[in-house]
Amino acid sequence: MQVNEIFQSIEGEGIRAGSLATFIRLRGCNLNCSYCDSKYANEPGEFNRELSAPEILQLVEDISIGNLVTITGGEPLIHLGVYDLIILLINAGYEVNVETNGSMQPQLSSTPGQLFYTMDYKCPSSGEEQAMNWVALGQLKEWDVLKFVVGSLKDLERARFVIDNLTPACPVFISPVFGQIEPVQIVEYMQEQLMFPCRIQLQLHKFIWNPQKRGV
Repeated sequence: MQVNEIFQSIEGEGIRAGSLATFIRLRGCNLNCSYCDSKYANEPGEFNRELSAPEILQLVEDISIGNLVTITGGEPLIHLGVYDLIILLINAGYEVNVETNGSMQPQLSSTPGQLFYTMDYKCPSSGEEQAMNWVALGQLKEWDVLKFVVGSLKDLERARFVIDNLTPACPVFISPVFGQIEPVQIVEYMQEQLMFPCRIQLQLHKFIWNPQKRGV
């Protein structure tokens, strides 16, 4: 697998927001979202290393200060070895969160306390909505997470449509595209539309550190 970076930080968003975790960022993605904030992980460069699953586990063990690991990208599920890595991490005692873009169907079932998926639904402003895998989205379990990143009223309306039709059993988060929509607009829309299953989230790491800073 091509690894872009491995680092210790906090979960900036989602069900574990604010928790210390070790991040494994894999290189490459099958989508090209307009608001992507990790395009550097999709390009060739000096930061990328070809590593086996055992080598990645060892690097995680070297810097980890807890049992939470997040595999992100890019898109982790395009890597053939990612499931071997997930199993190694689980067997080593880690709880693994896989951040995936909603276009691919996971080949390993999530398990409470061991593995869960944070899956995006790409709204219209992303430019990639046509790639969404409704089978994968419909298979999310109650301990998984569904996420909508929104940059406009049109995105919010689409998120509400998807939620109403998908009726997900898992927690649902709505996150603003940084700098494109004010969080208060999301809250007001949630109030107007009675979107009680949803939670707004802000990317904590972009408030704690410079929004362009890597490795946080």
